[in-house]
Amino acid sequence: MFLKNRYESEELRVLNALNSRMDLAEKEKQYYFNLKKGFEGEVVFDGHLKRIVIQSLILSDLLFEQNHSHFQIDSLMISQSLIYLFEVKNFEGEYYFDGETFKKINGTEVKNPLLQLERNASLLRQLFKSIGYKIPIEPYLVFVNPDFTLYQAPLNKRIILPTNINRFILQMNHQRSILNNQHSRLSERLLSSHLTKSPFTKIPPYEYAELRKGVFCHSCGTVMEEYRGREITCESCSVKENTKKALLRSVKEFNILYPLEKLSTNLIYEWCGGVFPKKTIRQVMKENYIISGYGQWSIYE
Repeated sequence: MFLKNRYESEELRVLNALNSRMDLAEKEKQYYFNLKKGFEGEVVFDGHLKRIVIQSLILSDLLFEQNHSHFQIDSLMISQSLIYLFEVKNFEGEYYFDGETFKKINGTEVKNPLLQLERNASLLRQLFKSIGYKIPIEPYLVFVNPDFTLYQAPLNKRIILPTNINRFILQMNHQRSILNNQHSRLSERLLSSHLTKSPFTKIPPYEYAELRKGVFCHSCGTVMEEYRGREITCESCSVKENTKKALLRSVKEFNILYPLEKLSTNLIYEWCGGVFPKKTIRQVMKENYIISGYGQWSIYE
């Protein structure tokens, strides 16, 4: 049973909105792509965990602080006698372990995910001890991308490769697990300890006047300019989108970037690059938002 589902972080939502509307620096763009790819991999693994049929409590995307150290947990599963801790990676390509280092096939060293997993497991044990729980933790490093290959993997480490995921789920489903109130109290305690604001956020500064205006294609990121009443078309990739859906998606992007700003017809018209008539904007917003004020002074909430 999933007690805490996974959603895009505020950071990822902001970077999604900014990616089409400003020129991110190369490091910012790479950070955004890695963040997005990591989230997609975690969603893939969530799909595998949904196939677990034994009694369990699953919590996704947790952030804790223990002994002045913050640590993030991709997925955690509470079973009868074990806590399963999963560190999920969506790496693509060929990698290998060289002793304590982790490298791409071309020799480039990257951050060792096993060290990250061991750190998280250690801090989680300390957290459990501080709240009075002694249930053992079994950490796993999970690679979900089918285009990932790992050489020289240490045999004494709990590493789940893409080809092993199905077998792992089957093994889990053959275990005995009966939960009680103690397990529920532990899950409640973990949820109450979860931090909603991450100290790791890296959002670049942005100004409204400098952001590109328009409706951007959800498929290729190009400005969509071919508006024909009920739909709008991307000339770059030929994707068509319902006008109402495209308009509301653009408004949502504005809300993500400027959550405290009041919405008006003129503001939305400008934000969408003037592609939608103001009459259409008023109609769609009236159907989906609460309107206050009158005429040109109307505000949507």
